[in-house]
Amino acid sequence: MHDLLRPGGTLVVVGLAREASLTEWAALIAAAPIVRITKVLRRARGPQGMPVADPQMSYGQVRAAARQLLPGVRYRRHVLRRYSLTWKKTRPLIRH
Repeated sequence: MHDLLRPGGTLVVVGLAREASLTEWAALIAAAPIVRITKVLRRARGPQGMPVADPQMSYGQVRAAARQLLPGVRYRRHVLRRYSLTWKKTRPLIRH
């Protein structure tokens, strides 16, 4: 995607990560009541008929890989194991 994006374009990725550290597990546990209440209020169910796979990379691994591959990437962690990456491809400098 890095190479396919035009200069000035923005790449946005939303993905799933797994908990690997005590801090990540603590954040998951702290968010659990809010997530549960939201699911009950929305009458949410599991993704019926959709393939499901457990995340392979931890939040730290995702963040490190993104920073290496996409300099200046903006990393955000969200509830329900989600994260987002936002990266803008810079325009090449024109020298006169």
